[in-house]
Amino acid sequence: MVSKTAALRKLVNETLQTVPGETYHKKAPATASHPYKVFRLSSVTFINSDRDDLELEIDIWDRNLSADPKVAEEIADQIEKLFNSTIKPRPPLYPAFFRESRQDIEDPDKALQRIQLRFIVQLHETEE
Repeated sequence: MVSKTAALRKLVNETLQTVPGETYHKKAPATASHPYKVFRLSSVTFINSDRDDLELEIDIWDRNLSADPKVAEEIADQIEKLFNSTIKPRPPLYPAFFRESRQDIEDPDKALQRIQLRFIVQLHETEE
């Protein structure tokens, strides 16, 4: 049996693969071509909760040789549409996603563009 964290990671990975750019968990290889997406899941602790609350962080990276940030912004828009205020049932897991923030993060390399999206994931699990 697959752990609930592994099942959620697979769901997120498969969903992110529907938008342009390669998808990586935690870290992209040095040879990754732009644009690409990196995601990570981390636990958020709430006391007296029947569910697991997690944070999903997604970074969209693009090498922007022109001054047009359009590609990364369009990818971020698509990801927001896929996840924000949605429930993605995959019995016995029922994760609900809610956008927490979206921000441009400046990189010392001015040719790189990074947009970071954060979602709260409320993960409900039923008995099989």
